[in-house]
Amino acid sequence: MITNELKSGDRLIEELEGYRREHRKDFPFRNDIGKTKEKIIESKQDKHAGGSDNHRFEGERYLNCTDKSIRRQQLRKLVDEGGLDTFGGQVPSHPMLDRLGSYEFGLTDEEITRLEKGDPSPEKLIVRGWWVHLNRTQHWSIAIGSGMVVEGEKKVNPEKEANDIKTMRKEYAEMGVKNVDNALRFASEHAEVDVDHTEFNEKVIKQFVNTPELQYELRKAFILRLQNQGF
Repeated sequence: MITNELKSGDRLIEELEGYRREHRKDFPFRNDIGKTKEKIIESKQDKHAGGSDNHRFEGERYLNCTDKSIRRQQLRKLVDEGGLDTFGGQVPSHPMLDRLGSYEFGLTDEEITRLEKGDPSPEKLIVRGWWVHLNRTQHWSIAIGSGMVVEGEKKVNPEKEANDIKTMRKEYAEMGVKNVDNALRFASEHAEVDVDHTEFNEKVIKQFVNTPELQYELRKAFILRLQNQGF
């Protein structure tokens, strides 16, 4: 049962991570380990279907944030998601990294574009609509703090994350994937940058989610985002 009990930031984060642990008992975090090549291709086609929101919700967070220091950090996160190569770096945007991985499994630019221009499934449409609406209308601390749901998976067990990538590298090679590095760039990038992003999310929670009302809304957002993760 969700309460409106006011807790310290550290205790609130412990509570939220408790929700994650309970949820993961029945719904483990999904990856490509143990899948056939055909199943991986199907999952990539499904992921591209209906288009990518290209992290528009991160822009909503930036626009709504009223704290100058946090706003600057949110801008840096927008750069991480939108591509360091925009400013002379080496890392493309995260949607582009996703495409690179799909190329290695035989999807073409034309096929991906066709899938992205198609209609999303009703479930995906509802979930994405709810997610953008939350980031647009909730207090910015709730919006930023709720990012720890997805990004926090990388911080909870970094050893498992590293081992999973190692296992996928082996399985992809056995499938005959030509450029395994490209196939794993999306996962590898997120394994690193999402830890930093989670620490940012937690910082915002500790400093700004500091009323019973805000903590109640964050609990709701965290649980709902956890339940619809993957759409």
